Amino acid sequence: MPLNWSVEQARSYQLAAVGLHGKNYPDGEEGIRQAFRDLRAVQLDPLPILGRNHDLVFQSRVEGTHPGMFLDLMHGERLGFEYWDKMLCAIPIEEFPHFLALLARGGEQWWRRREERLDRDHPGAKDDVLAAVRANGPLSTAELRKLAVAQDEHRGWKTTQAAGVALEALWNRGVLAVSHRVNYRRYFDLAERVIPRKPLQERTLSWGEFERYLLRKRVDMVGLLPASGAAEVWTFLRKTRAAGLPKRMVDAGELTLVEVEGVRGSFYARPDAAKLLRAAERAPRDDRAMFVAPLDPLLWCRSALAKLWGFEYVWEVYKKPDQRKYGYYVLPVLFQNRFVGRFDGRFDAKAQVLHVLGYWKEPDGLPRQHAAIRDAFARFLGYLGGKKIAWPARPE
Repeated sequence: MPLNWSVEQARSYQLAAVGLHGKNYPDGEEGIRQAFRDLRAVQLDPLPILGRNHDLVFQSRVEGTHPGMFLDLMHGERLGFEYWDKMLCAIPIEEFPHFLALLARGGEQWWRRREERLDRDHPGAKDDVLAAVRANGPLSTAELRKLAVAQDEHRGWKTTQAAGVALEALWNRGVLAVSHRVNYRRYFDLAERVIPRKPLQERTLSWGEFERYLLRKRVDMVGLLPASGAAEVWTFLRKTRAAGLPKRMVDAGELTLVEVEGVRGSFYARPDAAKLLRAAERAPRDDRAMFVAPLDPLLWCRSALAKLWGFEYVWEVYKKPDQRKYGYYVLPVLFQNRFVGRFDGRFDAKAQVLHVLGYWKEPDGLPRQHAAIRDAFARFLGYLGGKKIAWPARPE
């Protein structure tokens, strides 16, 4: 029988599942280590407007973090690896053996097609790139350009050199791994020189086992996975859903089905969802407002966000300025179990000034002058390493 929850219960559970309620992480690096293991993956994004998305994910959960801190720590201590999990993510190193099933296939089908085209148009490019990495250590496209390796122009997903596509193809197959980043530029090395020996030696899952593992992982990461199959959160799993695996896992007790009062459609949750909800309801509410990353797992499914939270959110960075309702890099503002506002901002690192370009209060939300919102901006300024906030002329 499915669990039947109120909207308030569903929100409490989802916040607990994604680490935004009921957690008390240590400040700084140790908090990042613990939160990263709990999150199971963090989506990576290159835009550095207020720090990058992965930085913002941690600032909402761990005090004492700063932009750039997570990836430096992750690569420096080999806490994780970079690969596809819904989108490009940082994934805890303990999970590397599970992803060998996907690595062995060369990633998703669209990447395999790119590799096939590369092999057809530039035979030998992968071999040349691999030889250069083997001989010279971690390399990026910049070093390959200096070495004049596989520099033929390649027109595919975007206009680029064959070397860049070859690096990605070898990375998608697990031959190479991302060693580190410099100014967000990826440096690739042989996987055996990047991934610790123990994860490399563990048993590879069969494809069927991997599908089961990935579905349970996705449910763990978002808390409540809509059974309707919303495309943005079912990436890599749509065929699995169509084949009926979610229902079989519910029948086997590996997932729980949840129905929420007044919300159309069911959700998949972890098998111990009722226990986690009880713990979440006992945990004291955080009285601090939080700024949520645009690609936070809480926001991965925008249609479910609207249903459960009554919050419509569109990340407008890819829209033309005249098509934006709010702004370029808008962050939702969360307070306890509701979204109370959103703001658009830009950080001037040279002047150490956070420019608040706009703040919009949600219906029944909190105004910018509210003590919790003011405190949130002060903490956010500390995360950015800034000294001053430049407020918009209008208060709302």
